[in-house]
Amino acid sequence: MNQSENENLIKKSVGLKIPSSSLFSIVVLSFCSLFLIFYEVIFGAPSSTETLAIFDSKLEIAAENIAKQVFESEKKVLIAVVDLFNYETQEHDLKAEALEEQLTDLLYEKLPNQVIPYFEIVYLRLEWKSRFPDILHEPLTEDIAKLTDADWLLTGSYESIYGLLSVRLMLYELKSGNLLWQTVVGSKRIEENYEEESIPEETIVQRKEQKSSDLFPQTITQFHAPLLPTVSQQPPWEQEMAAQQKPGFISTLIPALPPPVEKEVQIIPEAMVLISEGEFLMGSDFGDEDELPDHLVFINSFYLDQHEVTNADYSKCLACERGHGGFDTVDPQQPTVYVDWKNADAFCEFQHKRLPTEAEWEYAARAGSESEYSFGDNINLLENYAWLETNTSDLGLWGARDVSTKMANQWGLFDLYGNVMEWVQNYYTQNYFASVRQPTNPKGPSLAEDEKYPLRVVRGGAWGGLHGAGTPAGVRAAKRYAFVEWTRSFQIGFRCAMDVNTKIKTNQ
Repeated sequence: MNQSENENLIKKSVGLKIPSSSLFSIVVLSFCSLFLIFYEVIFGAPSSTETLAIFDSKLEIAAENIAKQVFESEKKVLIAVVDLFNYETQEHDLKAEALEEQLTDLLYEKLPNQVIPYFEIVYLRLEWKSRFPDILHEPLTEDIAKLTDADWLLTGSYESIYGLLSVRLMLYELKSGNLLWQTVVGSKRIEENYEEESIPEETIVQRKEQKSSDLFPQTITQFHAPLLPTVSQQPPWEQEMAAQQKPGFISTLIPALPPPVEKEVQIIPEAMVLISEGEFLMGSDFGDEDELPDHLVFINSFYLDQHEVTNADYSKCLACERGHGGFDTVDPQQPTVYVDWKNADAFCEFQHKRLPTEAEWEYAARAGSESEYSFGDNINLLENYAWLETNTSDLGLWGARDVSTKMANQWGLFDLYGNVMEWVQNYYTQNYFASVRQPTNPKGPSLAEDEKYPLRVVRGGAWGGLHGAGTPAGVRAAKRYAFVEWTRSFQIGFRCAMDVNTKIKTNQ
């Protein structure tokens, strides 16, 4: 019976007819498949091994061009290769690490004494994670590069285009943030007569002349600090990458303002600067004992006065007192001095403001830099930004100068270095690391260590006077001073801050 059923099934199968349209489709598909195979054989499409070899040769050409940039430099420079991000995932993955190692090795062959070895970069990443176990995100490109003491940074991104690897490389000067050179390796289909696809020479020259102040915009009314994911400030080379890539890349060049609600807008208070939230390295491993160790701190957005409170400003508070003495300032545009901490705090409250925290003050003074000063470590530039001994008392000029007569930092703030010291909110403690390492906006200790002799923190250095406050070391961003809160001195003034929480309705 089973045999009979099988025979019937075979007869039915033989009797089936395939529609002519389906038969035509099968023939066409078969022909296309044969044609593709024939094309591959006849025209010799490169194998994956051949493709990789050609890409490696292109990468070597790029390394030669980078070496040429080094040889043409007026001084001996040290290069670090850090962070070739995956363009699609915006992550620093295994392929990125392999490319960094390959590129480092190529450069090391040509510049053996001027390239940071790859293993040193790996070690610095591991050290960072062990030192800051609470920080979830990876360290900034700038953080790792600066720890190597490199002069130039080679960074970029990679992606796969039609199965072919493409790498964008960018060479930056670390101190200034200037883009020196850039190129794209392997972004086009591989051809025998390959020529490295580079940015035109005139573009390179234009970028080499671009100042770091263009990358960190300076404004008198408002500054938006660029951010990395979650909390980290974005260095200039990542701004450059973000500007040329699709939305949603590793960072945003300018944070979007919140959408308007009921036609409410955020108004910048007069003579203040909006400092956007961000993370920075506070303190100094190379400074005084009470600056140790440097550590990551996150700051919420806040407003800060452009300059120190002047005599004209202070005179508007009738309940606020001040003293008088030697080197006093009387000009309306000079910073007010001989004001103790409580009167400085009272004046800020009179203006519906507050004194800045110590962390906020240093964040603003650094303006995105991890150097001794916001403009770098070159003390020859210091007199452009600060009134200190070398351009006051050493020349026979005694006392503070008018505010805002020196250059502002990248965030539009004046006289954070020199002129007069500035009171901040915090009580002083010698070992402040434990008290300031809080998730956001550390306020320092809530009580003075000695209630009978309450010390408050003073920042910024001065034009001259005691405690070395007028020396280059005395006006550093990380430098800390402590005075009992009833001190009234010719060296000490202040500026005010304000929380970002005020919305003003408009009729627009």
